[in-house]
Amino acid sequence: ARAFWRQGPPRGDAAAGKKGRGGKAEAAETPAADSLFFDTRGSSKDNSKPHDFGWRDFIDIAVKWRQVSEPNDPVFWIDLLAPEAFAEGFGLQTPMVTGQLDVVRYFPYCGRALEVVKRLIGDSGACNVHDQRFMLPRSKLEALKEAKTCQDLWNVMQQGFYVETPCHSMARPGKVMAGTRITLLTRQPDGFDFTIRTPGTPPRWVEMDQEMGHVWRLLTLEARRKPGPDPDKFMDLALAFYFYWVNFGPLSRGTAACGYIAFFALMLSIGFEIQTQPPEGTQVDWPAILLPTPADFAEEVKTWIRPARAPTDLLDRAPLVAVHIGTIRRMTEALNAAVP
Repeated sequence: ARAFWRQGPPRGDAAAGKKGRGGKAEAAETPAADSLFFDTRGSSKDNSKPHDFGWRDFIDIAVKWRQVSEPNDPVFWIDLLAPEAFAEGFGLQTPMVTGQLDVVRYFPYCGRALEVVKRLIGDSGACNVHDQRFMLPRSKLEALKEAKTCQDLWNVMQQGFYVETPCHSMARPGKVMAGTRITLLTRQPDGFDFTIRTPGTPPRWVEMDQEMGHVWRLLTLEARRKPGPDPDKFMDLALAFYFYWVNFGPLSRGTAACGYIAFFALMLSIGFEIQTQPPEGTQVDWPAILLPTPADFAEEVKTWIRPARAPTDLLDRAPLVAVHIGTIRRMTEALNAAVP
């Protein structure tokens, strides 16, 4: 990312590398510290056709490392799955409660998700399992407010349902997109499935791609601003990038991890590192999913991120990955290297 910021404004297909015989892109020579090593043959975008370095090429780097770090995990771009699976809307599902089991990793957000569900039902109703919207009778609104558990909520609704969290657009101010579905279904004999589901439909893909592209352009402009980027403004944009990424959910697995890596990488690209980890019990992607705007999300997480932000020359001191880790074998060796 830093090399992209420093190369100046995009120069069309030139960024994709020089042309060899037959018009095919050739890999760049060994890069200098501030050059952009970008070969479109390794890109997941546009069938590797020549294009300027963009948000998806940036994330591709994290995706490749996530794939190698755990080969048993199916980490793939959803739009590159079988066409029929993408057209039908491949959906990611994460349970907070499944049957009679409270899922240890995600159950801490169950209470917060219930409050979001209650508010959305009161404001705009819910959809049943046949995608038909219905409004709750006014006589049940008080019982809805008092619901504290999945059983309480089911007693009020009396059927399986889902609500969609709102996701406010930055690219199109005033536009509210569908974020994530929060779903409640019964599960025999005496349990519930309380989950979040992110549909990967082609129309939603187009919308979220616009948001990611818009934030990437704003990041580029800020990073290239003279005499230098404003760290606070850039960090807000980096958090907005993460916000839309996790609401997008474009990977079959590993979306949150790749987005978190991308946020740290963006901050490093302008000379700052975040010297902390999330507070105990915090899943950084869940506030992004449950909050409606990137500004709301940034306001919440900056309480622990901002105090841990510090200038660094790490990228100036670090060896070039393109030179030293150019194969899957080298990547595997790096991932398994002992840390002093």
